[in-house]
Amino acid sequence: MEKINLDIGEGEVRKGIIKCTELEDSTPVIIPYFVMRGIQDKPIMLLNAAIHGDELNGIEVINRVFDAIDIRKLRGTIVGVPIVNTIAFRARNRFDPVDGKDLNRFFPGDDKGSITQRIAHCFFHKFVKRVNFGIDLHTGMKGHLLMSHPRVRKFNDIDQPIEYSMALGTDIIFHHDGAEGMLNIQAEKIGKHIVCFENGVAGVVDEYYINEAMKGVFNFMKYFGMIDGHAIMPEKQVVLTGYEEIGAKRGGIFIPYVSPGDVVKKGEYVGYIRIPFSGEKKYVRAIDNGVVVGIRTQPLVRPGTTVAWLLPFDGAEIIEPLEGDNIKYRKSEILDKMKKKGITI
Repeated sequence: MEKINLDIGEGEVRKGIIKCTELEDSTPVIIPYFVMRGIQDKPIMLLNAAIHGDELNGIEVINRVFDAIDIRKLRGTIVGVPIVNTIAFRARNRFDPVDGKDLNRFFPGDDKGSITQRIAHCFFHKFVKRVNFGIDLHTGMKGHLLMSHPRVRKFNDIDQPIEYSMALGTDIIFHHDGAEGMLNIQAEKIGKHIVCFENGVAGVVDEYYINEAMKGVFNFMKYFGMIDGHAIMPEKQVVLTGYEEIGAKRGGIFIPYVSPGDVVKKGEYVGYIRIPFSGEKKYVRAIDNGVVVGIRTQPLVRPGTTVAWLLPFDGAEIIEPLEGDNIKYRKSEILDKMKKKGITI
């Protein structure tokens, strides 16, 4: 089996491609990768993006990380895979439009299955199995703008260690059920700690969310001693476990009042729906106390269309931050917003 080349010398950077399978016209389906080795070879960290082909922010994040790292001070090896799902990427689509399968439901893959299953097998066996830990960069789907946050998966007897998500330094961590075939779940089964990190929305390249993701990546690397500097962590982090969709009751054009990361109280307006033929406004209210994790950016809605996604504070837990000599603490923005709204956990 063809392997990525990790046998490189101190201070070297290599780029390459791995062939996974081929299309109907014999065009190879490839996965491109970068490898950077610092002053020591371990630990090995994976950075990957575009498991869903239209999720673009992470592609730029990985390229910027490789641009920014001082290889003379790097302790360990970084494996970067900017585009895992190259055929979906070329199609400007979340999935391969021919087989229509969600790559993030088919790990560890099948080398005799469909195109998507073969890509999953290639990526899992040639990349994931060879690293110690990593960050799987995602965005919300098209029209679904997500605040920057990690997702800790649990499925059957698998529950990811929260430390790796905490190391990103975000105010909130979403701890929720995963699904069979998710990269993070399958990687955890073989002892590889891969964090899902959500930033922004599919189909666009957003400078704000790129920078937020880079802060998280560099915090992660500082915490685990791969680069110098202090990881910046909130004084407290909030773990949320629920997930609620706020739906439109009327069709029209949704105009939001809130942004991802805002804290809302039950009954508070999150926006309104303009009825275009009559000019009427139909207000949309929060259905619980919580943080707005996502907002709809495609404004045309029908009855039942989700206009905002909420992580309620019911069942939430405030946890102490990670500790270490290489950590500096900042004020927790979400706790400050909650205090201003009179919300307690």
